Amino acid sequence: MPKGVEVESASSERSRAVARVLAALEELSIAPTPLANHELALRLGVPPASMYRLLQKLSELGYVEYSSTQASYAVAPRLADLAERLADAGCRAPPLRRLLTSLRAEAGDHIAIWVRSGINVRIAALLVGDVAAPAASAFREMPPFSTPGLAIASQYTREQVRSLVAQCRRRRVPFGRRFSGIAEIEKMLRDIRTRGFAVGYNMRADGWGILAWPVAVTTSPLRIGALTIASPVATLRREEARLVQVAQKLISNYHREQHAAAQKAST
Repeated sequence: MPKGVEVESASSERSRAVARVLAALEELSIAPTPLANHELALRLGVPPASMYRLLQKLSELGYVEYSSTQASYAVAPRLADLAERLADAGCRAPPLRRLLTSLRAEAGDHIAIWVRSGINVRIAALLVGDVAAPAASAFREMPPFSTPGLAIASQYTREQVRSLVAQCRRRRVPFGRRFSGIAEIEKMLRDIRTRGFAVGYNMRADGWGILAWPVAVTTSPLRIGALTIASPVATLRREEARLVQVAQKLISNYHREQHAAAQKAST
């Protein structure tokens, strides 16, 4: 075989291996239950022997976990940690920081970006007054269908929402907002998609309210987060109409800037 053909063949093989790794991790990350080797191989159209070798390597590296009792694989905490770091890096991008700063100047109080972290959501960027606090470990998590979680989930397909609900049930994680089942969650998501943002007024727990909009934290790959404004309920109710108008304008500007930056980077 000519040398140039050998190099091209090796490069093609490496590309295929990388594509399989990413496809396997993506499938495991959205599966409501751990998957056996043959199930994952069938879903991705990969020979079972090749999938087994790939999963064994990912398990050795700590990115997937293998259950010997059920002979199945699931996403490991190390992969979740990597996803958090990537999401945080996106939250420090200049266009998003400018959006937070502009909204803080107009709205006051707590301006934050929430991202999915496993099942729950957590703050990845926060502006309170003049203090920037990007250290994610300092903030508490919220349930998957709390106000910021609903804003993120409003961009999901029905299958993705149902998969998330199934994961919550399997791991006994509360949905949030006192939802009792998927019908209530899907109705709320339909309302949010129509309105364009999520609203939560929590008088009983802490007297705070949140407005939340889905925003693209990164575009390649697409990673959806939730931009939130949090204030005492009385203040937020009084200012809601104005804040919605301001936020929607700034988010629209942000997405245009983000799109222009992506186009510039691709040329």
